Amino acid sequence: MDHMEELSLKQIKFPNDWETKPNKIEYMEFVYQEAIDMEVWRKDNEIDILTHHHVTDLSRFFWPIADFEGLVLGAELMVWFFAFDELFDGSFIDDNEDEQYRLSNRMNKVFLEGIIDSNPTGAEKMGHFLRNKVKAICGEKRLSTFNRFIYACVQWVDSVIPFNKLKKNQKSLDIDLYLYHRKFNVGAIPCAMISEIILDPMSTIESCIWSDPRWIKMSETICQVVTLANDCVSYDKEIKENGGLLNPLKFIQIQKNFNLQEAYEYISNYSNELIKQYIELETSFIKSYKHTTGFNSNLIPIVDHLRSLSIESVCWSIQSPRYLSQTHPFVELRRNSKIITKICNLK
Repeated sequence: MDHMEELSLKQIKFPNDWETKPNKIEYMEFVYQEAIDMEVWRKDNEIDILTHHHVTDLSRFFWPIADFEGLVLGAELMVWFFAFDELFDGSFIDDNEDEQYRLSNRMNKVFLEGIIDSNPTGAEKMGHFLRNKVKAICGEKRLSTFNRFIYACVQWVDSVIPFNKLKKNQKSLDIDLYLYHRKFNVGAIPCAMISEIILDPMSTIESCIWSDPRWIKMSETICQVVTLANDCVSYDKEIKENGGLLNPLKFIQIQKNFNLQEAYEYISNYSNELIKQYIELETSFIKSYKHTTGFNSNLIPIVDHLRSLSIESVCWSIQSPRYLSQTHPFVELRRNSKIITKICNLK
């Protein structure tokens, strides 16, 4: 394996003004106690504490200007993502397809109907809590926001089993087919939906704006950028865990008879073209609504959040122990994974 290639994530050309400074960390302990109460985490378990750091740390990167309540809401979403996905990815139900669909249907009922099982999993408790919290915040005035958030969460739930089947089949995919599925599975669309609440708390922006096809396409394009960047970051880990065949960096090598350097050239060029398409859509979208109420105070921060989803997912990854490795082909991640710094004291 040519793992000691000198590759750099800087070859993905994010505009300089997209990068921001991460938010404060105080929300983490609050959400940790919630997750303990909902039995997502085991109290004082070292592995769960480190996992909580890893999972909820994303909130301060994705929402750099959010207040405490907004960071909490974003972190609750991250905990729910992890808790549900781990049921399928952590060998808790193995290859029992009936059990997989049973859990998936139960989670969909949580979001669609607000109904929770009498013996719920920690993921279902967090999902039910999150659903009811968003519903209470939205009220009747923001029913459209609530409905779109619920649909985005259901889309993500429905993507988990098919994506896990792709991983188990160990067959490489065409990159366009892969990205079409991953735009739902990567989880960025629910993040974009919840940003309407986090960054426009007083509901100053007409909800019809978020039905603009350009905004929807912008969100989907950013999902693809996030996917490809994440796949570069996770490449070394997936190769070591024999899951690399569904990583574009690997299957592009196989399909096109490329070496790793050539495959990354292909992926970075593909990513840069997506970023270019996004910028064109964003420019047109902003121009159409520059006279809208709340344009500068609320609409622009929500648009900026899409940028944060892409570049800050990379910034978060290069400081996360999950992906660091002394053999990583990307120089930004070539560090000792045992160097773990706790950024808050959870008890």
